[in-house]
Amino acid sequence: MDGPTALTEAIRELRDRGGTALAALFAAVGVASLVVRDSLLALITERQAVVDSVTAFYTDLGVQQSQLPALAELPTPLAVDLPYGVAVVSLLVVALLAEYGSILTLRIVAGEAPRRAATRRIGRTLVFGFLAGTAVRALFVVGLTAFVLPGIFVGVSLLFVHASIAIDDAGPLEAFGRSWALTAGRRFEVVSVGLMLVALYATPRAFAPLIPGTAGVVVMGATSGLAALLSAGVVGRTYLALRDSGDESGDAAVSGGSDASTDDEDPYDAPLGPDDIPEPE
Repeated sequence: MDGPTALTEAIRELRDRGGTALAALFAAVGVASLVVRDSLLALITERQAVVDSVTAFYTDLGVQQSQLPALAELPTPLAVDLPYGVAVVSLLVVALLAEYGSILTLRIVAGEAPRRAATRRIGRTLVFGFLAGTAVRALFVVGLTAFVLPGIFVGVSLLFVHASIAIDDAGPLEAFGRSWALTAGRRFEVVSVGLMLVALYATPRAFAPLIPGTAGVVVMGATSGLAALLSAGVVGRTYLALRDSGDESGDAAVSGGSDASTDDEDPYDAPLGPDDIPEPE
């Protein structure tokens, strides 16, 4: 399945299954994430030790210090006055809300009823999805930082980890293996889906800054949230297509093997029955 087809199917499923409520959730989470980000950034710039730690972290990854933006010069138009601990907890809450929205989206585009999607094993899925998603993003960033191509390869190969956990209740290790297996031999096909995800990610960030002032930042947050909703839908529909095509191939192979064994079976290679024994003359 290519990116545009997956996007069309995702929009259709979301439109028919409570997509409006999900869109409102994602837009709110997108704006809230910027508020928390700006608030934390404003707090960090007031703590030189934290600034030095952030700089050292990126320097260890091979990023030149001259390439890093000066934190004190970054704009924070949505910052609110929060204690540092509250800001950190708020960041975690927003991240979990985003994770919850992604789980709902993946399940709904898979055909699950919204009410069931919102509650089915949600605690387990939320924890596993959050941890697995964090691990995938970390591997992707490390791969991009070391060499670009390994990062792309890892990103494509592990694109469906989250979908496997949300839709099929896979554990983290099982989800990693399943995503790797689904993309094996199909990575160039999956790249087109990846390009669609990049376009969805980049579009709000390219056009929202054209709106001046704080309003532009708010619009960017809301539209970025909507783009995240569509991205989850695209991943979910692609995952289903790859999973189902793999199942059909496996069934065909089993069926073909069964037919072949039947055709090759020797009709005389069977135990004799009473009717096969001739009567004595």
